[in-house]
Amino acid sequence: MADGKLHGEANFEWRGADVSRLENLSDIVFALVITLAAAQSVPTSFDELTGLWREAISLAACFATLVTIWRTHHVFFRRYDLQDGTTLTLNSVLLLLILVYIYPLKFMTDFIVDYFTGVYPGDAVVEVLTISQVSWLYVIYGCFFAGVYGVFALLYRHALTRADDIGLSKRERAYTQFEIEFGIGVVGLTGLIIALAFILPDTISPFMGTLFGFMGTIAWVCGKRAEARATA
Repeated sequence: MADGKLHGEANFEWRGADVSRLENLSDIVFALVITLAAAQSVPTSFDELTGLWREAISLAACFATLVTIWRTHHVFFRRYDLQDGTTLTLNSVLLLLILVYIYPLKFMTDFIVDYFTGVYPGDAVVEVLTISQVSWLYVIYGCFFAGVYGVFALLYRHALTRADDIGLSKRERAYTQFEIEFGIGVVGLTGLIIALAFILPDTISPFMGTLFGFMGTIAWVCGKRAEARATA
């Protein structure tokens, strides 16, 4: 900010004025993960170079997902400025999940882009992923995705237990609860998607990933609940 102050958000005062060593380490890990995603896209032949637009789309999807996670992480430390042992432990688990998560994420985005842009002629797609493996792909991807949001829910739960120490207002407590409920909601939605991928017919189960769009609905419901608590 021009005046050197932290103005925060509509529902939060930002308390973290300085970037801690914990955040520096986290930013390095996020940068490394993005580098790993980009490194897998380097062309090794002219044919791969001319098809680089597919890799660009896949990389953009990975980048958008990782930036969304990074922003959630960044905002948490700006809101609460927690540096205790519980925060360190949960943050370490989160970084480990993200380091491994990039691999199923990049595989998923590469496969989706290649599939819908005609890379696999005829039945060639089964050499990469068979119908019977789709459900297990949801398990692998979903476990890491749910794990990330589950850890965020635990971080916000920890912040709420420290509400008096931090000096959270009634509105801040209400919207901290929002983050907890949203994280739990995403974990539940992911579990439902994985279950449906196994239960539904093979002609339908591969498209269960579209249900992640309901994350917006979860956020809306949690937001209504948070505003009701803040104004009660």
